[in-house]
Amino acid sequence: MKRVLESAHQGWLGAKENLIPGLVIIFFAALLVTTYYLYSPVRDALEGLQTISKSWGLMFSMLTSAIGAGLIPGLYLMAIGKSRRDARGFLDILFTCFVWATNMIWVDYFYRFQDSFWGPSTTFGIVISKMLLDQFVFTAFLSIHHVGIGFRLRDLNYDFSALGRALRDDWIIKVTMPMLVNCWLTWIPGTLVVYSLPLPLQIPLMVLIQFFFALEMAFVSSKMKTDLQPLLTDN
Repeated sequence: MKRVLESAHQGWLGAKENLIPGLVIIFFAALLVTTYYLYSPVRDALEGLQTISKSWGLMFSMLTSAIGAGLIPGLYLMAIGKSRRDARGFLDILFTCFVWATNMIWVDYFYRFQDSFWGPSTTFGIVISKMLLDQFVFTAFLSIHHVGIGFRLRDLNYDFSALGRALRDDWIIKVTMPMLVNCWLTWIPGTLVVYSLPLPLQIPLMVLIQFFFALEMAFVSSKMKTDLQPLLTDN
């Protein structure tokens, strides 16, 4: 139990590092949803984005996530000295973009499933139901592992043997728990806001919140790097 609590605390540190910016962006996301329903010029503008989202389909989801969660946060961290500024640093950014883009394949189809299963209604009960299924089933058992394995492989210098050892080395406690706690602190309120919009607008709003979540995940990942050397040197 002590190790579980320590792991959860590590996830909390990641969220705490960007808590204020994260709360601000969720506030403005909620404000955007409110104005969408109450102010017709905002609704008209967002419906233009909705047209692009529908036209591009899955490619829109993957591209916006790669840029919003991978490229922009990666360049920002590089600019402030939190990541490497050499060729390896740019390789890591490209791989991070790939991880987020491929994760959006799952997310895009899951959002479509939610809309089909629960219906397009944005009533309170439906939004809560979508959030619970999203965070405690889809995220906990699929999405968080996709991202976690990708980030761990990157931090292990793309060494698949080291990744195999990491997966056998208390993966749930050391990797999944910190990421999941960090995820819930951002995405429980975040998905409540996202699911309050029609399906074609959910992905664009999600990517906006995902930008700050990516910064939090980078913090958690950097804290985990202290445990990586034994995995890289172990034979």
